[in-house]
Amino acid sequence: MLTLALLAALAATPFPLPLIDEKPLSITDGQTKFLVPLRFETVREFYAAELADPKVTLTVTRVNEHRVLTVVSRRTGDGWKKAVIREGSMGTEVEVTPVIRVGEQQVVGNGKPLVEFVLGRSRDVERTVEKIGDSHLEAIRQ
Repeated sequence: MLTLALLAALAATPFPLPLIDEKPLSITDGQTKFLVPLRFETVREFYAAELADPKVTLTVTRVNEHRVLTVVSRRTGDGWKKAVIREGSMGTEVEVTPVIRVGEQQVVGNGKPLVEFVLGRSRDVERTVEKIGDSHLEAIRQ
């Protein structure tokens, strides 16, 4: 199970991060927030060129005095679903929502559920059943 999740994670395309002086950012495994020491406009232009695909939408909005770029992917091979890029005073903050893919797992068993509902008949129904007779009920059951 863990092996399948690892293989799926390795096959997924990671979220692209801009290079700083032609060097990649220093990141750790599982990191979802990044501080990019570049201006917002430079980062926006990078993502506009890098993610030019009809299945990727880029939306620029303004929150208070800062700009926010929201990137949403509908591509199947990406290892991320959404990224929010916020303009800051010390650079640009990138927050990525990763996609977790788990392989197919077959569930089998014959156990009983934890909760069972037992619904009884009302007395009126019991009386009606007695009037009809057992022969008619046997025909209905078959």
